[in-house]
Amino acid sequence: MHLQAYLSILRRYWLLVLLPPLIAGGVSLVLALGRAPGYQASALLLLTRAPLAAPGSTPLPTLDDGATWTSVEYILDDLPFVLGSAAFASDVRATLAAEGYEVDTETIRGSLRPEVSHRSVALSAVAASPETASAILRGAISTLADGGLKYWGRTPGGLQVAVLDPPGAAVPTSGLRSLVREVGLRVALALAAGVGLAFLLHALDDRLRSPLQAEQWVGARVVGVIPEE
Repeated sequence: MHLQAYLSILRRYWLLVLLPPLIAGGVSLVLALGRAPGYQASALLLLTRAPLAAPGSTPLPTLDDGATWTSVEYILDDLPFVLGSAAFASDVRATLAAEGYEVDTETIRGSLRPEVSHRSVALSAVAASPETASAILRGAISTLADGGLKYWGRTPGGLQVAVLDPPGAAVPTSGLRSLVREVGLRVALALAAGVGLAFLLHALDDRLRSPLQAEQWVGARVVGVIPEE
């Protein structure tokens, strides 16, 4: 099938092709503009196992470096579940309450978003105000450093939390660029769906619409066409 035939199909079903992206773009734009603004604060952390004991305090040998780094990998595998747990959020809430911030547990659980890459953790907190986002992030880092392996059923501590990139000022999660990207992606997906539906209807249509179609169906050349008039 030539390009001209494809364009002819799209022209025939032009309303079906254009209607889904127009609806998707309009709905996405309305939802995006009506969404409450959010702010995100981020920090980059590096987690390692702390020494089991001070040198000379126990006759048992401490873990070697290889075993220590291997155990960190298992800890980081579980870290997203720990940071999203009610127990961790409750401790963060207590830490924030001591600083004068009252944030409920469910807000904290829905705010923290960890991304683990090798042994580093990009931790972010999203909230309705920049102050709350920054406070939750600081509270989460402090709680993780204090609690440590407590959330793995061990004694508190046992983790060393190094802050590579300290929490900066919270930035808006929505802007013109993100709005264009979000709406544009949905419009593109809706347009692709409309085009696919148009070709599906064409494939199901058993009416003759062109001499070329008649030649393909009967296997013979068309020598003449009677005008519709």
